[in-house]
Amino acid sequence: MNFYKFFTLSLIFFASFYSVAKKNNNETYNVEIVVFEQLEIIANEQLESQKLSIEGINTITLQDKLEISLNEKSIINSFDFEENEFSVDMMPINETNTDNKESSGLTNIKTNSQIYESKWFEKKSKLDQLNNIYRRLDRRKEYKILHKESWIQPALSKENAPYIHEIFDNNGLLIKLYKSRYLHLDVIAYLDGNLSSNKDKKIINKIKLDALKDSIPDEIKDYDIKIDTKIFEKGEIVKPKINTKEAFSEPLIRLDEVKYLLKEERRIFKNEVHYFDHPKIGIIVSVYSSL
Repeated sequence: MNFYKFFTLSLIFFASFYSVAKKNNNETYNVEIVVFEQLEIIANEQLESQKLSIEGINTITLQDKLEISLNEKSIINSFDFEENEFSVDMMPINETNTDNKESSGLTNIKTNSQIYESKWFEKKSKLDQLNNIYRRLDRRKEYKILHKESWIQPALSKENAPYIHEIFDNNGLLIKLYKSRYLHLDVIAYLDGNLSSNKDKKIINKIKLDALKDSIPDEIKDYDIKIDTKIFEKGEIVKPKINTKEAFSEPLIRLDEVKYLLKEERRIFKNEVHYFDHPKIGIIVSVYSSL
């Protein structure tokens, strides 16, 4: 049997089982941001420098897309069907077993379901909902585009949701999406400040792990996955390309004086565009469902 056909079928089955098994999962949202500077100050108010402290709050940085290379030879050699040969090509297409379907809990499977958790907090860069707004702002002389980004994430509780810290030049944006009864956005933006956040992925990994634990149904007490131990002797299956620049972390700066500061917390509705205004800073955020 063609290996790639079998491997693709296995991935589809696993994704289907996972989608059926999920319960109480945090709803996933697409988030897009555009940050710009207002070059013309219309208001007469005097804007003074302020101290900004991010001590005591959980901050994360968005992750670059992980480049992965597969050791195909090791994967192929790990499948050993000498004793119990199995072939998808030999399975009758029209034969089904209703009892087995009901007992396995795999009825009404949607094979096009996607597992979003693996992409949480990963940079997408491409704007969909805000692309037209971004282009219009970029053509206006009174505005200067400072940053744009997009990603997907869950809406956790206020206590568990981290701030995403985006740094661009000597400016930054901290944004937290969380859900109590309703969705909320907590936004902190600054110009001309030197602050930094930990690039350690422990918080992100914990969020993903908690979501995985919540996805396991109560009726499943134990689920064993057997892997041929010979696979470990034949080399790694997945070889992540490590960025050596990220191996060394710099001291964190959690308190600094910033020239301009915007702070606002707001209840929002999904599938809407939200504008946060300041005499010098403008932030446009779109939060919409990813399903």
